[in-house]
Amino acid sequence: MFAYSPGKFASLYASALGQRIWAFLTLPESVARLETASELSKPAVEGIEEQLLAEFREDVLADRVKQMVGHMVRQILGQRDWVLDQSDVKVQSVPFSKAARYRRPDWITFHAFRNTSDPRDVVITDRRQNAPLPADARWTYYATFASPLKAAVAFGVRDIRQLRQHVLSHGYQRLRIERMLRRA
Repeated sequence: MFAYSPGKFASLYASALGQRIWAFLTLPESVARLETASELSKPAVEGIEEQLLAEFREDVLADRVKQMVGHMVRQILGQRDWVLDQSDVKVQSVPFSKAARYRRPDWITFHAFRNTSDPRDVVITDRRQNAPLPADARWTYYATFASPLKAAVAFGVRDIRQLRQHVLSHGYQRLRIERMLRRA
């Protein structure tokens, strides 16, 4: 199902450990975990770290092995139409300290800022640095998202293409996020 081109990891991949890791990573449940983490805008390996440690214990702690795992994950997700979103994302876990995050090619990364005096007043832009925010309020960074699902659930955005067009033409989109749950 998946093809791996080991490149600089050829000797490690040819070892019994390399073969076992590839077999583990290409299991349907491992691929599903990689994709789920990616859909949540998390580094892909966050979805498999526990299972990887359970299966390979301290064998997976070597830097070269972790690098090969990342190399393998990139090729697996690439064959499933994911693209690199950001490399060297900090991960607070064992065995990884940094990892790559992936996204779908049609996803657009947006950044949300909250009004400091009204947290329900939100501005969405396509830039985190030097974003063109409205001058009538003070804004603090709130979140980054690319998934259309996150846009819909967290910000009420039903049409991601329309949001993109508005941001491209006006620099930002201002939204009012209503409370989802009411006090009892």
